[in-house]
Amino acid sequence: MAPESNNKILEVRNVSTSYTRKSPMGQVKIQHVLHDVSFDLYEGEALGLVGESGSGKTTLARAILGFLPKYDGKITHYSERPQVIFQDPYTALNPARTVEWILGEPLRALGKNEPAERRARIAEMLEKVGLDESYLTRRPSQLSGGQRQRISIAAALIMEPRFIVADEPVSALDVTIQAQILELMARMKEEYGLSYLFISHDMNVVYQLCDRVIVMRKGVVVEEGPIDQIFDAPVHPYTRELVEASR
Repeated sequence: MAPESNNKILEVRNVSTSYTRKSPMGQVKIQHVLHDVSFDLYEGEALGLVGESGSGKTTLARAILGFLPKYDGKITHYSERPQVIFQDPYTALNPARTVEWILGEPLRALGKNEPAERRARIAEMLEKVGLDESYLTRRPSQLSGGQRQRISIAAALIMEPRFIVADEPVSALDVTIQAQILELMARMKEEYGLSYLFISHDMNVVYQLCDRVIVMRKGVVVEEGPIDQIFDAPVHPYTRELVEASR
């Protein structure tokens, strides 16, 4: 599927990063994490970023979100307040706070200080993610994994972003709950015109949500293209391995 718009939401150009480590013998070695990574993400598009553990996916996400202070290359955002959905919704949510507080805190940061206004917005977002007001007083420990991830999605959406980085958002969930969360994310994408950078090691999951996919191996982009093309006719041997493993 082609991007819904020719307007860029994100531009990544020649991004590289590495770190040095010393061997027990005192030898200094340079470990390259990302090497010359470039791509664009467009409005209304879900772009998958796929690769095995250690391929550099999360490091790239951290650079895009501003959590990685030092790298070579250039990252340009064309939207404000990009948000993130993490892999583990339990550690991403404050265990000492209620759902109402968790969803209200971003609104307070935006200067929405009227309690009635905040509560109405929170109730609206809960409804959007398939929950009701009975969840307002619950804490993360009182929620299932799927419910926690729904709250994480609501917390991201309540900031009204145009761009969301989803870092392995369903890998900690069982298959049935995965399908529900992916359906919710697809619906939110259509309703809000969102752009996703969807990070995963699972080609099947990416196929269900994404329009295009980037395949990374050892910090290098080895293949990129429309999701159907990558699935039906992968070119790089590593991409073929990922596709075969998903079947």
